[in-house]
Amino acid sequence: MPQAIVIDLGSIKLTGEFNDSQAGRALASRLPFNLSLGRWGEEYYGNADQDLGRHGEPGREVMAVGELGYHDETGWFCVFFGPTPASQGDEPRAAVSLQPVGMVDGDWAAVRRLGGRVRATVSAG
Repeated sequence: MPQAIVIDLGSIKLTGEFNDSQAGRALASRLPFNLSLGRWGEEYYGNADQDLGRHGEPGREVMAVGELGYHDETGWFCVFFGPTPASQGDEPRAAVSLQPVGMVDGDWAAVRRLGGRVRATVSAG
């Protein structure tokens, strides 16, 4: 069953859900968690303040605006809001294959104005 979530970026809140994949359910079971995120194009990525586990599900590189990805090997949690340096056109593209774990929506123009590093809290919605 999908889990409603809120990603709090300070003045900006993104709302959505973790999907019903093994990784999505595992991340939902660890709520709430905090992240220190760096920016790569129009993607924020980083590690949580706790181990989010390894899930072994198939991944992909091309994502959608608002999609959340998780990388088993590094523990990176990723939020996509536009093209990255790896993109071929306007699609968000990860640097590595990620497990899709959910979708969020929010004020992407405001997210684009944020700096190179942000603190985030992911909690149940």
